[in-house]
Amino acid sequence: MNILHQLGHNFNWNFSVYDEDEVGDGFILSPINMQMDKINKLNIDYKIKSFFDPQFYLMSDTKGSLKTYSFFPGNLINGFNSSDFSNYGSEILTNCIEFQNKNDFKYIVIPWRFSSTFNSDSLNKIKNQIIEPFVNIYKNLKIEKKILLTVIVNQHNLLDESDRNLYLNFLTSIKDIDGIYLIFNNEYSTKQLKDTNYLINALKFIYYLKFNNFEVHIGYNNTEGLLYSLANPNSISMGSYENLRRFNVKRFETQENKEQRGPIPRIYIPKLFQWIDYGYIYSLKELYDKFDLIIDKNKYQIEMFDATFNWHFSKPQIYKHYFTEFYKQCKLLPNDISERIDYLHDNLIKAINLFEEIQNAGVLLDSGSDGSHLSIWVTTINMFKKFRKEQL
Repeated sequence: MNILHQLGHNFNWNFSVYDEDEVGDGFILSPINMQMDKINKLNIDYKIKSFFDPQFYLMSDTKGSLKTYSFFPGNLINGFNSSDFSNYGSEILTNCIEFQNKNDFKYIVIPWRFSSTFNSDSLNKIKNQIIEPFVNIYKNLKIEKKILLTVIVNQHNLLDESDRNLYLNFLTSIKDIDGIYLIFNNEYSTKQLKDTNYLINALKFIYYLKFNNFEVHIGYNNTEGLLYSLANPNSISMGSYENLRRFNVKRFETQENKEQRGPIPRIYIPKLFQWIDYGYIYSLKELYDKFDLIIDKNKYQIEMFDATFNWHFSKPQIYKHYFTEFYKQCKLLPNDISERIDYLHDNLIKAINLFEEIQNAGVLLDSGSDGSHLSIWVTTINMFKKFRKEQL
């Protein structure tokens, strides 16, 4: 399983840790953050291990660097909507394909239009306006690369059995694609996902796609990417800021400049499967005598724990530490899926016990740092084990 950098703001941090520390297996390139000319000039060694997300989610909104892409729909006509594909679709899709092929990305990616409500009519509309024309143009251009289809699955669609089946039947009916660039879109406010029903259905969704011989590349995941790995996706992602670890369409919306409060800086601790509020570091050092044993040390961690370090959410060391440790954590997962399931289950139990030790030592963590998601994840694993056994 590959671990891909989900690029966004300050994408140079990702390239830096990839070059200097050999962290990551490739990149998911983000046109809203990277100008077209920048990607054209990008090192070919990056491109051949990566794919380009066309980000047609809001086709009329040319936010950020999207305005530099001649094939982005909103650059062809103001207020672009799906009906305009009848006049401009061929030009848009041809240029989108040729751009990806010219840059020699590992895959050619079909874009997806975002909607908060999907049904059979809207799915067929995407199929008729984007997917089938894209595939036909691709064939005519005689390109020999694998095709990924971008797919966003909304929370309510994932939780509804009839909607899940609708999606799966729709996707498995599409011909001439090799895989899915899968994005789960949810509205949970917690730092970690804590809904067993949601998580087990995400795992089943991935499982069924793999069962139908699709490659599956999961974007915009946080630590739950480790959980998703149990369904054997081809790749999961890792991103710096929270809006790269959980999909939010507002990232693609042009909004009035409003002063926004930055998030509290956090440090990722693999043995706890958790991002911990930096404010707890001092009390953990003082009260929990095993703290040094649960911290994975690297050059970025050493810098952060220096007394002169000024903690702020924009500090690159926070995210380079996360990339380094999350990547190592993923690469420790066994290749055999049954072994991987047991391995992750056992390590989650160990993490639960560590959190109990921390609390017994007198450190009471807030709900965003306390590992309260772990018991839910263990339950999800047990449910998935039962599901897999039933499929055999």
